[in-house]
Amino acid sequence: MRVEKRGTDILPHEWVFGLFLLMAGVRLFANPAARGSSFVFFAGLAAILALAAWTERKPTPRRWRVRLFSSFVVMGAAFYAIGVGVPVLGNPTADSLLLRWDRELLGETPAVSLEPWLYPRLEDVAMAGYLFFFYYLLAGPAYYSFRDLAVFRKCIVGLFTMYGVAFTGYIFFPAGGPHHALVFHTALHGPWLVDSLMGAVDRGSNAVDVFPSVHVAASLYLLLFDWQHYRQRFWWVLVPCVVLWMSTVYLRFHYFVDLLAGVAVALLGWWVARKYAAASPVAGDA
Repeated sequence: MRVEKRGTDILPHEWVFGLFLLMAGVRLFANPAARGSSFVFFAGLAAILALAAWTERKPTPRRWRVRLFSSFVVMGAAFYAIGVGVPVLGNPTADSLLLRWDRELLGETPAVSLEPWLYPRLEDVAMAGYLFFFYYLLAGPAYYSFRDLAVFRKCIVGLFTMYGVAFTGYIFFPAGGPHHALVFHTALHGPWLVDSLMGAVDRGSNAVDVFPSVHVAASLYLLLFDWQHYRQRFWWVLVPCVVLWMSTVYLRFHYFVDLLAGVAVALLGWWVARKYAAASPVAGDA
C-alpha cells in the first residue's frame, strides 16, 4: 500500500470545511438564542485540528484512515446542528427565491411540471434511486480506503471540500424544498418504498438542506472519481445515479437550480482533488 513518508499539513478540505465550521460557529455564538448549537461547530473544528496533529506526529496508515474517515462524523454532526441553529437565526427562507429562479429558467419548477406524470411504481423506483445515494456516499470512498490510501486521501479532499461549500449554502440560502414550500394536488404514493420511507427521509433532513443539492453534488463527484480510478464501477453505478438525480425533483425534494448548484460544487471538489493530487506525489510503497 502506498503511504506518505513525511508528516502532513492541513489538507485542502480541512481548510474549507474548517472555515465553514468557524464561520457557522461564530455566527451562531453571536446570537444568544442559537449559542448552544455553536459548540457543535467549534468541537468539529477542534477535532479536525487535533486529528491532523495526531497524524502528523506519526503518519501511519491506521492514523490516516481515522483522520480521513472522521470527516464523515464531523459532517454528520454539523448537518444536524445546522438544522437546529439556522432557524433560530431568523433568516428568511430561500424557497421563494429558488422557485423564482426555476420559473425564470424553465417556466415552472420541475416538481410542479412533473405532477401529471406521477405513477406509484415509478415513484418507488425514484425513491430507490434517492436512497442509493447513502450507499454510494459510504461505499464509494470506503473501497479506496483499503485499496490505495493515497487515492482515498484524494477522494476525501475533494468530497469534503464540496461539503464545506455546500453547507455554507445551507447557512445563507436555507430552504425546505418544494415538498415543504408548495401545495400539490396529488400526494406522492408508492406501495413498495414511498409510503413507508418518506416519513423517515423527511425526518433525516435538517429542513434547510436544499441549495445546493448534495445528493447531486456528492454522487456526481464520486462518479467522476470512479471514472478515473475505478472505471468498472462507474458503469455499474451510472444508471442508479441518473435515477437519483431525477428523483430529486420528481419526489419534490429540490428545485432545478439546486441541481445546477450541485453540479458546480461537484466540479469544484473534483478540481481541488486533482490539484491536490498533482501537488502531493506519493513517495514509495509500503
